[in-house]
Amino acid sequence: MEDIEKRLDLIKSKINSLKAPQDVKIVAVSKKKSWQEITLAYNNGVRDVGENYLQEFLSKKDYLKDLNITWHYIGQIQSKKCKEIAENFEWIHTIDRMKVANLLEKYCPDGKKIKGLIQINIDNEDSKSGINLDEVNNFLENISSMKKILICGFMIIPKPEKDIENLKQTFNLTKNLLIKLSKKYKNLSEISMGMSRDYELAIKEGSTIVRLGESIFGARNK
Repeated sequence: MEDIEKRLDLIKSKINSLKAPQDVKIVAVSKKKSWQEITLAYNNGVRDVGENYLQEFLSKKDYLKDLNITWHYIGQIQSKKCKEIAENFEWIHTIDRMKVANLLEKYCPDGKKIKGLIQINIDNEDSKSGINLDEVNNFLENISSMKKILICGFMIIPKPEKDIENLKQTFNLTKNLLIKLSKKYKNLSEISMGMSRDYELAIKEGSTIVRLGESIFGARNK
């Protein structure tokens, strides 16, 4: 686990060398990682942690309750789990249908405001969640009046087999969509794109949030 410190130093060095004009938030993806590993990452400067599965998060949270962690939900959202997701997470990256948005709004505790990202199915893959590009504007119109969910931007997961040029085009398309729609929806400023394999390119193309698992914690536990 001592390698976490070295990996984080390398990531920060790479990001600094890009000299990107935007601030970049590192979300440590702790899927199948222990609370001890999360604590070690925290002790080395990580403050944002992303979980894919509610039950896995709940099994760790009591061990980490004294740490000042901002929790990001980055997994697929099931309607029956919206209450606990709304109660436990500050950021939700995977809002992709009004039923879920309405439930999150309903169950968000009074006095709390969730920062939400719309998941876009950028490559129209049947196997992935997310709304299609041509539905984003209408979705924003429907969700923007909510009181407890502040939609801050978009999240994408491109096809893993894309070559660098196609990936660059996908990242650029997402950035341009945000720029265009932010003229109408003033709170749009965040783009969650880029993972361990492509975060440097994503940052070059305008990402403000990168979701890093293996590059921080090492190979995922089976």
